Amino acid sequence: MPIRPELRKYYGAAWREYRGMLIALAGDRCTRCGAAHPMLNGAHVSHDPRDMELVTVWCPRCHARHDAPHRYAMMRRGHAKRVGQLWLFPEVEWAPYASWMIPRRVLRAAQERLF
Repeated sequence: MPIRPELRKYYGAAWREYRGMLIALAGDRCTRCGAAHPMLNGAHVSHDPRDMELVTVWCPRCHARHDAPHRYAMMRRGHAKRVGQLWLFPEVEWAPYASWMIPRRVLRAAQERLF
C-alpha cells in the first residue's frame, strides 16, 4: 500500500537505515510468526510513524493482518466523506484515526465531554 502524502516526511533515509538495522537483527525472520521471508517490513505497532520505539519486523502477511482493521476504518471514513455523511459528533468522524492525527480542537472537545 502506498504511503499517504502527509506521512511521507516520516519515511526518509533515517527510517530506511533504522528499518535495515531491525531486519538485520531479526535475522530475516518475522518476529510475529517466525517464518523466514526475503521481503520483511518494518511495522509501526501503534500506527504512529513518529513512534520509533514500537517498531517491529514482520513479514508482509503479518503486517497486512495487523493493519487490516485500521485500513478498513480509514476506507469507511473516506467513503462516508465522499457520499456526504453527516457526523453526530466530531470525534465520531475522526474515530478511525490515531489520537495524534486528530485536530487538537476536536480532541480537546471530546476530552472535555468525558471529564
